[in-house]
Amino acid sequence: MKVNVKQFLEEAGITEAFYPGKRLVHACRQEGQFKSHSIVLDWRNPEKIRIELRAGLTGKELSIKELKSYPVSFQMPTFVDIEIINDNKEDEEGKATGSGGGGGKSPKKSLESMRSLASEAFGSVREGKIPEMGKIVEMVIMGTKVAAEAYGKVMGVLAKQLQHAKIQATDLLAQAGDFVTKYTPPAFMAPTGDEQKVYKYDREKNADIGFRPGPG
Repeated sequence: MKVNVKQFLEEAGITEAFYPGKRLVHACRQEGQFKSHSIVLDWRNPEKIRIELRAGLTGKELSIKELKSYPVSFQMPTFVDIEIINDNKEDEEGKATGSGGGGGKSPKKSLESMRSLASEAFGSVREGKIPEMGKIVEMVIMGTKVAAEAYGKVMGVLAKQLQHAKIQATDLLAQAGDFVTKYTPPAFMAPTGDEQKVYKYDREKNADIGFRPGPG
């Protein structure tokens, strides 16, 4: 399923500039000890965005000893991987393939042309422009891999939770655990295939999510 990255960030209340090479830590400060957490939006790999839930406010990966004090929902991995769809690149390749008479082969780009494209890309970043479309390639909640049919529901709830600066992984997992029939995805989601397929999360089969407390 495709996701409009820019619109998702707007609905989630993320106002900081976010672009390739950037890593944001969105702190969710809560009352009570060992309840605060953070969402890390990592775009240091220009081809992929990872949205990850982490215990604590720093966004850093804590040691097993530190994690033991937090609820289990923060100890297990929860993340979404979004592959960026470079529409501009696809357009350029399409034009190159359709031009010239060299048997349909794309002409090699000159060094000057490559530099020009790179300059335009960095210029877009400086202007605050970001690629709008991405494709979710993996979603894991509390150590459990989520089926693609549930992506829309989970992302819609995640956006609302981010807006209120309080992530509840158990609620996200519950969304994935429901029957997914005909539902209306949030505006920033777009189907890439059969999104009406019925999916049932087997709670008994996935009851053991693999958590093992650390030593000590």
